[in-house]
Amino acid sequence: MACVLSLLGFSAPAQIAPLKTSDNVKIELKTPAEDTATVSSTYTVSGQGTIKLPMLAAEIRAAGLTTTDLARRIEAAYRAADIYRNPTINCNIDINQQDNGAAHIVAVGGEVRSPRGTVPLRDGMRLYQAIMQCGGPSEFADMKKVKLIRGTREFRVDMRKLQTDGSNNPVLQDGDTIHIPMN
Repeated sequence: MACVLSLLGFSAPAQIAPLKTSDNVKIELKTPAEDTATVSSTYTVSGQGTIKLPMLAAEIRAAGLTTTDLARRIEAAYRAADIYRNPTINCNIDINQQDNGAAHIVAVGGEVRSPRGTVPLRDGMRLYQAIMQCGGPSEFADMKKVKLIRGTREFRVDMRKLQTDGSNNPVLQDGDTIHIPMN
């Protein structure tokens, strides 16, 4: 099973959904703690794909980056500007952003206990986590034939055979669709 998923492109660490224009990003300065209130806030990725942060002269390119990559880029910018010697930044997509077409989501349908239609995609989210956000599989679910639809490709995953290391539990991407069929 792991070999099949590897061939289908699921083996590498997640291709986390990149940020897009209009995304709201929560940026939190962890260290130095005395400046947390100055920097920590929710920022919107501009139409040019950038964000403007306090004390930095230049805007930071955000569109196309993962939140982890953006955090490293912000840390580097503060160091390069001699504002902070060793800053620690956390970035996350604001899942409470209004439905403006920019939300990062995964559609989940079929035999789940709490159908919601979509769940917010978080960095590194895996197939099992998305199913559990919908209450887990119903008693009628056929967990050996779970479908993951990505673009025009469709993959079947036997959820009964998940490895403890997660190697065959695919990392989800923005716009993926999950369908749990009836047994």
